[in-house]
Amino acid sequence: MTIEDRLRRLEDIEDIRRLRNMYHYYLNERQPEGFREIYADDAILQFDKHMKIEGIEAIVTALGNVPEHTLIKQFIHSHQVDVDGDEASAFAYLDARYGQDGQSLIVAARYDEKYRRTAQGWRISWTYIDVIFSVPVQLGWADPSDDYFSKIDLPNT
Repeated sequence: MTIEDRLRRLEDIEDIRRLRNMYHYYLNERQPEGFREIYADDAILQFDKHMKIEGIEAIVTALGNVPEHTLIKQFIHSHQVDVDGDEASAFAYLDARYGQDGQSLIVAARYDEKYRRTAQGWRISWTYIDVIFSVPVQLGWADPSDDYFSKIDLPNT
């Protein structure tokens, strides 16, 4: 690889990492219109077995419909990106806290994604979120058989 190729690859990786970071910023700060800046028009966002959202309009609507009484704070880490020309794939891990109706949840998940370079820059084209555990804080996370994530009030699509 030339130095220019290596530099472009590093810039691509950083641009893609920014997309993942901005997803959590827009979700945590309740700015659903921001998802237009990070997702492709035909993107798919799948929350485990609970919900599949197709297309940017549906993604903005669904993530904008999270009830005001639901507290969401997500923290992403270990984002590993592999670039192959104008396409890329990645995974990252999530540590999150949700609160609703006096119930506090601790959540761990893995994000798997695909990206593509567009005329507007890199965009997320596919996201799959695998919830590892989601339990009330007072119960702890040692029993992964309980799936409390499916019991929180998510927006319908």
